[in-house]
Amino acid sequence: MNFGGFGEDTPDERIRAVVLHEFGHALGLTHEHMSPAAGIHWNEEQVYADLSGPPNHWSREIIQKNIFAVREDTNYTTFDPSSIMLYRIKKSWNFDGLEVGWNNDLSPTDRAFIRQQYP
Repeated sequence: MNFGGFGEDTPDERIRAVVLHEFGHALGLTHEHMSPAAGIHWNEEQVYADLSGPPNHWSREIIQKNIFAVREDTNYTTFDPSSIMLYRIKKSWNFDGLEVGWNNDLSPTDRAFIRQQYP
């Protein structure tokens, strides 16, 4: 779990979203954009350029692992752009016109999937 990057000025809504996302990982959920159902056509060079700079300072290896890798070895639903497990996606990061802000709550699909995994 990664709870870094918070400051005194971090809005409570953002902290809550990160906690829900990280606890999703604790329950075994993976990043929604890594689902085989996502099918995102990434503008990889733009993602590398943006995420290698502040505030992330991620290496190409970390970006590959956290953004572009597709998890074929998992249970998944149809792509859910409202999932708490989806990172923010800038329109410039893909060739599909997909733009997603920070999701701040569990989506109905998140809730149903968790219920299914933990009856």
